[in-house]
This record gives sequence, structure tokens and C-alpha cells, in this order.
Amino acid sequence: MLKPKPFFIVTALLIVMLLLAGCGGDTPETAPPEQVEVAQPEAAVEPAQEAAAPVEEDDPAPVQDDVPDQFVIFNPYDGLTDEDILFLEADGFSGTDKEIADAILAWQAEHMYYIGDPNQQPDISHPMRWNYMLPGIFPVSDMVRERRLDNGLIYGLCWDYAAIYNAIANYYGLDVRVTANKVYISEQNPNIDPTTAHGMSPTEFAAMEPRLQAAGLDLSYDQISRAARETWAHYRAEVRLGDEWVAYDGVPGVAAGPTYEVAPWDEGYDADLLYAEFSYGDDAIDLAGMAAALANAPADGYEGVTDDAGDAHRAASMEDLCTGQGLVPYYTTPEDVLTFLHIVNMPGGFDEYADVMTEYETGTGKLFYIIADIMIYTEDDMAAEDYVPLYNALTGSNMTLEEFEEYVQ
Repeated sequence: MLKPKPFFIVTALLIVMLLLAGCGGDTPETAPPEQVEVAQPEAAVEPAQEAAAPVEEDDPAPVQDDVPDQFVIFNPYDGLTDEDILFLEADGFSGTDKEIADAILAWQAEHMYYIGDPNQQPDISHPMRWNYMLPGIFPVSDMVRERRLDNGLIYGLCWDYAAIYNAIANYYGLDVRVTANKVYISEQNPNIDPTTAHGMSPTEFAAMEPRLQAAGLDLSYDQISRAARETWAHYRAEVRLGDEWVAYDGVPGVAAGPTYEVAPWDEGYDADLLYAEFSYGDDAIDLAGMAAALANAPADGYEGVTDDAGDAHRAASMEDLCTGQGLVPYYTTPEDVLTFLHIVNMPGGFDEYADVMTEYETGTGKLFYIIADIMIYTEDDMAAEDYVPLYNALTGSNMTLEEFEEYVQ
């Protein structure tokens, strides 16, 4: 079995340190509450569907440290003014909460146009995707002015309908929330454009860049692309009427039946991932940070290399690996391993690694990535629970704890 490598191997590499600009951290996750049935309003287009589960009222907004050069996130549905409402011709709604809620839905039917095909409207998903990773970067107050067809209608997909409904309902003081059918379209349709499942295309980044610059943000394509995430299959608004949440979904033709959960406005925001900067130095690699950066690898449009296993788009260099461009490549020769790691000699010699590779691959039928092993296994008492998640994140493999203990430890 493989002998543990001494700690100095980390500093023998062309080392990378993940430097964080500093942030307030992730919003704590909570388990989804129990689902309840919801009635559909009379004015709604859709049949009755299952409502999102109730949540605690007056949920506090996440605390964000005042860090220079970071965008202060905010709820993109908040803040419509009297001027905005007059511009939208959504003024004068009155009556009970239900009457106001119905009036907003009727307003959407008259003033909005649903588009779900990016081939018809290339920017159709931009507000949804951008606000998911950087909440408030494209608020509703901008959307309703900028996203107009020649006939004056506001175009959008389901998220736009839910967001705009929420914003107008907030203005009128209704108890409203955005909910989602929390499945991914990429899981339902294998032919989906892969750029919607991870990362961001250079074309979309070019469209987003003016907004980043207007907000005073100097974020690179790599930073934005690794923070970009696939959003949920369908969004809708819900209004509390009496003791129940009622769905108000202005999108035509939505099938009944899916379960909906509350979709917090900041659920896709990850400051650590978004603002991480990579530089070279003499400290140990922040493997956890690297693993997070590789969550969406390979980056959209990244060519990389084809490794010895025939896998394309693998990291061509340590820099590409550490900036989340591509996963660790599979190499079988000492020359390739040493060149990638920028080291002269391998601790214990290459034959020892080759023996472990042979035993592991013969016993498991899986590839053994020597480069990842050298990077991770730096302490004599490395536990399986520490090694395996990092190894799998860096390689895209599925090593088990038992396999580590039998062949590697």
C-alpha cells in the first residue's frame, strides 16, 4: 500500500493558495418544511397545484459583512416606487387581498408575454441566472423597463413572472413569496444546452459585464462562470389569503401536480466561490476551496487536454486546475505527472504509485489519479473521511471509503 508522503511535498509543488476577499459566508441551510395543499385563484390560468410549505414569518435577511469591492446583495423583488407602478400602469388596485392579487394576475396577462426558448430570445434567462448568483444585480425595476418587445409587452420566462408579480404584490402590501419546483431541467432533458447546467458562456458574460461594471465590480469571467448555477425547472408566486398560500402563476399551460418549495431570493449566492481569487505562493493548497471551484468543471468553452484515459477537457496545468477550469487529468507516466505538478522527484519513487494504481484499478475497475493522490495525501494519519471527498471532487471519480482503506491508506 502507499506510504504516506511527508508534508513538505505540498511546498515542493508550484503551490496555489486560495485568497478570499472576505465575506459574510453562506446563509445557513434549513430543511424544507412539510408540503401542504394550496388552492388556485379563480383568475389564475393554471389548475390547482400543490403549494410550497409554510415558513416562519419575518425571516431576517442574511447578514453580509461590509467588504470593499463586494456587491451588497438585496432582494431583486423589493423596492418598486410610485413612479415604477405608474410606469407599469399597475396603479389603482384596491379591495381585499384576493381582489388585489387577482388584479395583479390580470395585469400580467395583459402586459407580459411568455418566452421560454432562448433561440427566440437569447437573453431570456439572464435576470433569473444573474440574480440567482448575485441577487439584486438585475432588479425588477430594471427588468420591466429593459425587457420589452416591439409591441411594448414585457417578455420573460416563469421566473420573470414570479419576480414581477412578487414585486407588485410587495408594493401593495400583500404577503407574497416566490416558490419553485426544485428539480433541474437538465435532469429531465439530456439534450439541454450544457451552459444552463454549469458555468456561463463567454457570450452571456459579455452581456452581464456592463451590469458588473455599473455596480463597481471587477469580477473575471472565471469567477462568474464558476459561480453560475442551473436554476430550478419552474418558479411561481404565492399569496397568503387567510390561512392558506394560493398560487398565482401567470405562465400559460403549466402542468398541474409538481410540488413547490419556497425559493429564497438569496439561495444561489455563494460569496466564497464568487469572490475567490487564486495566486501562487509558498503556502499549502486550500484543497477545499479548489474542490468548490471545480464543482462546475469543465468551464464552458474550456479546451484543456485529453488525458491518458481518453477523457477530454481535463486541466492542462496547475493554474487551470486551481481556477476551476478542468478536473485533474489521468496520467500514467512519471514525466507527465512531474511536469503537471512542477516537481523534480516523487516521494517514494514512481514505482510505488504505479503499484498502488495497478492494485486499485484491478480491484475496483476505476481509474487511480496519481496527481490528486500526491496533492491530497500529505499527512501520516489521513482519514478516509478527509481524503475521499477531496479526491472525488478533484477527479470527478467515485472512490468509496472502503476502497481508500483497502488500497490507498
